[in-house]
Amino acid sequence: MRRLRRHDLVWLRAGAAVTLAACSAAAAADVEAWRRAGRPLVCARSDALPTERVRLGLTLPGTGVRRRVSLTAARADVERSTPPPPLASLLDALPAAHRPSLHAFAERCTALGITPRVYGSLLWQSLSGKPCLRDDSDLDLLFDLEDPAPLPALLALLRHADGALRLDGEIRCGVHAVAWRELAAALDGSSPRRVLAKSDDGIVLIDVGDLWPARSCAA
Repeated sequence: MRRLRRHDLVWLRAGAAVTLAACSAAAAADVEAWRRAGRPLVCARSDALPTERVRLGLTLPGTGVRRRVSLTAARADVERSTPPPPLASLLDALPAAHRPSLHAFAERCTALGITPRVYGSLLWQSLSGKPCLRDDSDLDLLFDLEDPAPLPALLALLRHADGALRLDGEIRCGVHAVAWRELAAALDGSSPRRVLAKSDDGIVLIDVGDLWPARSCAA
């Protein structure tokens, strides 16, 4: 089985037991209905969870107050998993007015050898078939960069993205993921060089120079 990473889509085997966090107990019926429909959950940060367990999440569909559900399951009950879907595959789920600019953005990323992947409200909208994007919603994107070479060009694309939908999200630098705006500010000197970095296991403050060991990520 492939290694599970934050934001991965995760399908559990039918009948697998899950344990809901205390704050999510009221959503048990919603989680059961979601799974019966064959829809995936999303892999979350494991933190101090035992290695035989996996932490998963679900944001119930709707455009009102976000109803986020946290639960755990046995790692052995994971039937399959995939990375989050590419932006290019979800353009039709966006309002028509946003599609041309985001299609162009996805193509420019592809030219850099980068595949922007979707999480957040657009993901839940595409999975549920119900409205989740609000007028004030951001578009959450994940960019995996094993090598920092394309980083300056990617940050330039993000800074100058033209469209009404605000682009948010993370750049994953191998192990750690950093909010792209925070990373850009740290690199241009407008904020401290230590950034909040999320791994699959926890959160640390790390100098931007250490995101890609033995490599430069100067922009």
